[in-house]
Amino acid sequence: MPDHTHTAADRRQGAALPALMAGWPAGLSIVNLRGEPSDPAFCQAVERALGVPLATEVCSTTHDTQTRVVWAGPDDWFVISSRDTPARLCALLREHLQGLHCAVTDVSSGYRILRLRGSGVRQALAQGCPLDLHPRTFRVDQSAGSVFFKASVWLWQTDDTPTFEVLVRRSFSDYVWEMLQRVSRETGLCEWVQA
Repeated sequence: MPDHTHTAADRRQGAALPALMAGWPAGLSIVNLRGEPSDPAFCQAVERALGVPLATEVCSTTHDTQTRVVWAGPDDWFVISSRDTPARLCALLREHLQGLHCAVTDVSSGYRILRLRGSGVRQALAQGCPLDLHPRTFRVDQSAGSVFFKASVWLWQTDDTPTFEVLVRRSFSDYVWEMLQRVSRETGLCEWVQA
């Protein structure tokens, strides 16, 4: 493995660093949505409520600048929003889905989102995640459930920087952060930013 150790002098001279920026964005609402994607009325109601189409393709996400819908199973999604509070997001979905077979549950208190950005992201994730995240295989708006070391996670790629977001159970967030710090020490990944 190449030596990725960089000194302060290297940084001042502008040496290329294997960048990894990571943080926990604040103010996100996370809602679990269950329903029947083969029902056009369900899909249309979700899109009317969110302004974002339902992610119906396996292991995909749909989004606008403030809301992302993550496919988590044949009738299961995570809706993540920076626009609405959890109560408002649930009320909006329930209002539009009234009379349809569905379940809307605020899970914001049980999960956190970890955002990882930079050229070292795939290398860091590969230390503890068995998925093939090579850009030929895993692309923007794809998602997948997996593990990071011993923690169950759901992750997706948001852009080609690359930026990944990782959905982590809140009770495992400290563990995931600790493992990322260990990986950064071992591989030379740097530039941690707490968001």
